[in-house]
Amino acid sequence: MSFLYPRVISISRPNIDPGIGDQGYGAIRGPVDETIVLSGLNASIQRDRQGQRNPVGLPTDAAYKPIWHVYIPGSQATRDSVIANDVVTDDLGIRYQCFMPYWDSLGCHLSCIVLEP
Repeated sequence: MSFLYPRVISISRPNIDPGIGDQGYGAIRGPVDETIVLSGLNASIQRDRQGQRNPVGLPTDAAYKPIWHVYIPGSQATRDSVIANDVVTDDLGIRYQCFMPYWDSLGCHLSCIVLEP
């Protein structure tokens, strides 16, 4: 943990059955259906000022679902060790689903949304 990366996170990957035919409900059900890929990573978690519009648009829906950016230094994770649909769990127990991982010279940048309990 450092001034630039004050949070500690773990990355888990949902266990998805690649079988054929009737698969039933395929959404992320919780930590029981996931395998931890990385843990003890230092990170910075920041909220984006914009968000994703809910495609359904029900009157009771929030106007936007906030997007969170998770920054992991390059020394903490190897390139392509985090992929889309991986789940980030922070030190407060908040879970985020990564929908766009991006790598650059500074490390890993993940765009995520919060998974509701």
